[in-house]
Amino acid sequence: MAKNPYSKKAIEGLSAYTPGEQPKPDPDLVKLNTNENPYPPSPRVVETLKDFEIDRLRRYSDPLSSLLRNRAAELLKVDSNSVLAGNGSDELLAMILRAFVDPGDEVVYPVPTYSLYVTLTRMYGGVPVEVP
Repeated sequence: MAKNPYSKKAIEGLSAYTPGEQPKPDPDLVKLNTNENPYPPSPRVVETLKDFEIDRLRRYSDPLSSLLRNRAAELLKVDSNSVLAGNGSDELLAMILRAFVDPGDEVVYPVPTYSLYVTLTRMYGGVPVEVP
C-alpha cells in the first residue's frame, strides 16, 4: 500500500486484498469458495419477498439489529446484550479485533486461513502468529 501521510502507521506496510481465483462456470461444479449459496431461495423466502414493503428499502434499518439479536438470544438462552450482529463476518472480525487487540498483542490463527485475519491484526497493531 502506498504511503499516505494521513494514514495510520499500522497500515502503511499492508498489501491490498487480492481475491482468490474464481472457477469458470461449470454445471457439474458446486462453487462454495466465496460463501455463495449454490441453490435458489426456498419457496418460503420467495413468498415472503412478494409481500415485502419496498418503501422500507429507502430507510436505514435498526442499527442495533434488535429483532435479530433478541431472537438469537431467545434461541441461545442468553441475554441479547451477549449477541453481536454485524454486516457480515468481515465487519464482525474487525469489531472483535478493534475491541480486544492492543498494539503489540499476539493474535494466533491457523494456516491456511482467511487472509483478512492477518490484515486486520496488523491494522490494529497486533502481531500475527501462524499455527500450522
